[in-house]
Amino acid sequence: MRGRTAIGRAVGLLLLAAGSPAAAFAQDDGLQPYQLVRSLQLVQDRIAGGDHAALPMQAKLLEMTDARLRAADAADFKDPKNFRALLVYGMSGGNPVTVKAAASRAATDPQSLAIAKGVVAYLNGRPAAAIEILKPIDPMSVPADLGAFLALVKGSLLATDEPATALTLLDEARLLSPGTLVEEAALRRSVGLAATQGDAARFALASTQYVAGYLYSPYASQFADSFVSGVIALHMSISQDKLADITSMMDPEREKVIFLRIARRAAIDGLSDLSAFASARAEQGRNGKGNQDDPRAVLYSGLSTVTSATIDDVRARLGKIDRGKLSESDRALLDAAQAVAGEVVAPVRAAAMNETEAAGPAKSDAAKPAETEAASGADAEGLPPVEGAMAEQPAPVKLADAPAAASAPPAPPMTAQAAAEAQAPAPAQPETPSVLPAPAPAAAASLDPHDPTDAAMLKARRQLDQIDQLLGAAPK
Repeated sequence: MRGRTAIGRAVGLLLLAAGSPAAAFAQDDGLQPYQLVRSLQLVQDRIAGGDHAALPMQAKLLEMTDARLRAADAADFKDPKNFRALLVYGMSGGNPVTVKAAASRAATDPQSLAIAKGVVAYLNGRPAAAIEILKPIDPMSVPADLGAFLALVKGSLLATDEPATALTLLDEARLLSPGTLVEEAALRRSVGLAATQGDAARFALASTQYVAGYLYSPYASQFADSFVSGVIALHMSISQDKLADITSMMDPEREKVIFLRIARRAAIDGLSDLSAFASARAEQGRNGKGNQDDPRAVLYSGLSTVTSATIDDVRARLGKIDRGKLSESDRALLDAAQAVAGEVVAPVRAAAMNETEAAGPAKSDAAKPAETEAASGADAEGLPPVEGAMAEQPAPVKLADAPAAASAPPAPPMTAQAAAEAQAPAPAQPETPSVLPAPAPAAAASLDPHDPTDAAMLKARRQLDQIDQLLGAAPK
């Protein structure tokens, strides 16, 4: 009840403070820091659940909270809730200068001051110092409102050097703060860590829980990246039935795009069974609404069956694809698939020419130039040179976007092995603050920065990225 009252008052202040947070405090200077921080958390939890309309409110609450904490004195911090609120604010996208200055005015217990010191080091991009300070502090030994954030930050800081410990800390963060932005971030990071650890059961469980609770989070595109990479890495350990169970909880469009991305990665990596399954599911659709006309589904299906006994059917399907509807990198894949499909039938044609040669010397002499030309166009393995093949590059992609890769110049003639290596996906990069994708790049690109409403949305989205960076993305 008190939380609802606090957020109600905060929303009222937002309406009063159209410009400066100071105007709001002129209306109500009795609002405590912990009330503002709790209001901020409630708004962030709504965002994690998919309420993107709350983004501008989050940005304004951060401004108001920052102003209130900068004005706070030693008397304010005699209440432990206000000092904990300062630390939570810091780990929720707050200003490190504000946290450091406010902590210097507080008289509190040594452990709380140590946490403040660790948080400031973390915010200022000194992870080694932050780990050294925070590592001895057990998140389960402090109040839950602080412990959840502390577990998330520690788990992210230790992800590289101590992944098993990091997964335990992420579980603690979820236990201490279920149904919140903290749990969303902890689950999303658990998906990637479990895949790195080769823990298929943990990967499947975390993915299921994320899709069930946070599919519409503005950070869901990052989950999609980790999920697709994990499915490829753990393809020997995750059954197709389990994969289908997880995606069945998505809406049809998201499920289609996930299967398209899996099919593409699997085809490039030579995982023909997985690629065939994923492309078939993408084409199949749901509720009687198939995607047979989607050129990406046709292409990836063709990639997975390009050397099959039904090669003539595959070539016919590839030939009907509208190249104009493909990305540049997918057009290169189409070229490579058509070249391989053409070469699959080349030995049969060469054998037919040999039979013609045996039938008559005159025909044999006419056939020899063609036979020589066919032989010179293939290497010892019977595969053609692949022009324009390019490696898939990891790039921030919205869950609702088609997979795309960076372009590359045409490649010289390759052997089959070299062609496969050239198309192999680049290794997934660890999540770092410098590469966090915007929650909605396409939508953001369409906003007008000169329009007051659009400018507010752009600012809110930038703030969202900064908050996620602090919610456990360890700075270098």
